[in-house]
Amino acid sequence: MHNGIKAFFSSISRNVWFGIKTSYLASKKYFLLKCFVLLSTTFIPLMTIWLWKEVLNGIVNIRESAETVIICLAAYLLLKLFAYLLARFDEYVNKRYSVELQFYIESVMIDKTSRMDLSFFDSASMGDKVRHARSNFYIMTEMTWYVFDIISEIVNIIATLVIVCAYKWWIGLATLVLLIPFMIYNKKHTEKRLDMEKEQLRDNRKQDYYSGVFFENKVQFEIKLNNIGGYFIKRYQEVWSKLYRINKKEDIRHNIINTGILILDVSSELIVLIVSVADVVAKKIGIGDLQYNLSMVTRLREQASALMDDINRFIVNNTRLSELQEFIALKPEIEKSGTKLPSQNPKIEFCNVSFRYPNSEQYVLRDCSFTIEPYEKVGLIGLNGAGKSTIIKLMFRFYDPEEGCIRLDGADLKEYDIYAVRKVFGVLFQDYVTYCLPLREIIALSDFEERFNDEKLKKACDMSGFSEVISDWEEGFDSVLGRFYADNGKDLSGGQWQLVGLARAYFKESEYMILDEPSAALDPISEDRIFEQLYRLSERKSSVTISHRLSNTTLADKILVIDDGHIIEQGSHFELLKMNGKYAHLFHLQASKYI
Repeated sequence: MHNGIKAFFSSISRNVWFGIKTSYLASKKYFLLKCFVLLSTTFIPLMTIWLWKEVLNGIVNIRESAETVIICLAAYLLLKLFAYLLARFDEYVNKRYSVELQFYIESVMIDKTSRMDLSFFDSASMGDKVRHARSNFYIMTEMTWYVFDIISEIVNIIATLVIVCAYKWWIGLATLVLLIPFMIYNKKHTEKRLDMEKEQLRDNRKQDYYSGVFFENKVQFEIKLNNIGGYFIKRYQEVWSKLYRINKKEDIRHNIINTGILILDVSSELIVLIVSVADVVAKKIGIGDLQYNLSMVTRLREQASALMDDINRFIVNNTRLSELQEFIALKPEIEKSGTKLPSQNPKIEFCNVSFRYPNSEQYVLRDCSFTIEPYEKVGLIGLNGAGKSTIIKLMFRFYDPEEGCIRLDGADLKEYDIYAVRKVFGVLFQDYVTYCLPLREIIALSDFEERFNDEKLKKACDMSGFSEVISDWEEGFDSVLGRFYADNGKDLSGGQWQLVGLARAYFKESEYMILDEPSAALDPISEDRIFEQLYRLSERKSSVTISHRLSNTTLADKILVIDDGHIIEQGSHFELLKMNGKYAHLFHLQASKYI
């Protein structure tokens, strides 16, 4: 029991410090200004209530205390004016601070996710963690303000309780006792809402997905083609209705119980009003004291309620902040690279490699072994799902093998600086990415420092065949592709986008080219030109080409045939034809279609 309490308070103190530190780092200036505002608003209300009491009492005896009334009224008005100006200033600080805070926490989030392993994004539970983390980033700053609010409320409660008890000690005690049902219920309701939030997290993601498809251009094409918009709308409505029913039921229950508790809670004000009126009639206190007593009891109740609310939120947010800290503390395993630097044309060895994707029971590679020598041009072929693209991803160490190892120049891939390894390769994946950016930046993403080198850009476009597409563009390399934010953005076909991706791979001027279905969306003429250039321009260079069209790999030094997760055949085109095995069967099957 003792250890549990100690761990709880240790967690709270650790998270408080984490929230304060992060909020401070987001904007030091606005953090300090906010602290000043919070501390100022702690004492101003108490002073204004006291001054108003003196004004009312002085008005009753205006002949004897006219000067006091004027001074107190002037001070009261000045404090009210200062409080008004302070509130406007607080609005400005909150607005500017929220902008800087949002920028800071989004930057932290983007930086964190950019460093995560690909396996992180393969997991739906990790997707929940990302969503939860993003939705809870505001907690970091809230925890800071909760600390200051709690301190302010404690000071206010002590001050008002002393004042109320000085009048009638039992009224102060009764006010606090009547708050107990509210405190207990508020805590339970807050905990239930937190549990409901966690339970509904996956449904909220589904709801976002079903509505989000209508804002994706590529998905819209299929929605209109197949007239399936109603399907997504129906699924969205089903999830929305489910969540609405659950939340509505809880809201009704909460409002009924909360109304009853509130009536009990405010009865303390009725008590002090009755007692104070009786004392005014008996001429024990003045009319100003009546107002003062009522205001103080009201403030005591409001501050005690606010304190309980903040403590409950603080405890709830402590759980959320712990989850947030867990996310930020996640460390990428693969990105923890070694220190060795690779050669420009390394020897690559797969040694008995077995691999399956995270959260999958099926192995993509099983006991897979092969060698790619320096300066060797290799074709990698196999049926869909055979593991061709997976081999490339393992070479780049996007994932690590479950069994076996991958070697570069005889050393385990894990010993190398992974960013240096990836820099060796010029790459075009079959799932090419489209960007809404100026063309020069899209091509230069593989070597961004050279984005203003027009000569190098032209060379890459010439090699890929994209120069023909942009020959009549007025803005040339400064033309924006895509229309996500540019009204005059250039719309490209799938084949043209693939040429842009190929230009990006050539722009890097790597000694080692990796092309994963580089011609999947191209016409036969463009396809023939790409592979003719690949073999003509890559002398003394290494390359690995994945293609379903076996005619594109016939000039390779070595062809690797993958099936059932491992290499079943390897050799040159003519050597494999002589074997009369899997490769020969696939080649003759394709060739027969052209006869």
